[in-house]
Amino acid sequence: MNRRYLSFIALALSMLYGAGFAALDPTPNGYAPLGGVVVALVWISVGVFGKDDPRPHAGPTTDATSPYGTPPEDRV
Repeated sequence: MNRRYLSFIALALSMLYGAGFAALDPTPNGYAPLGGVVVALVWISVGVFGKDDPRPHAGPTTDATSPYGTPPEDRV
């Protein structure tokens, strides 16, 4: 799966876990350890199952031209 989607899911679960501490007034006894394990497993799955996007997002390409024109060594 694409690493972007897995990272977004992991970030959303991490935020929901953190918001749960504020939402639950008397925090249950097992909330912190179980939630911590779930969040850790989700971020580990991003590293294990996430595939990098093969397309370049930025940077030079082979068909890019210089904004200053053709370099002198390439002129005929």
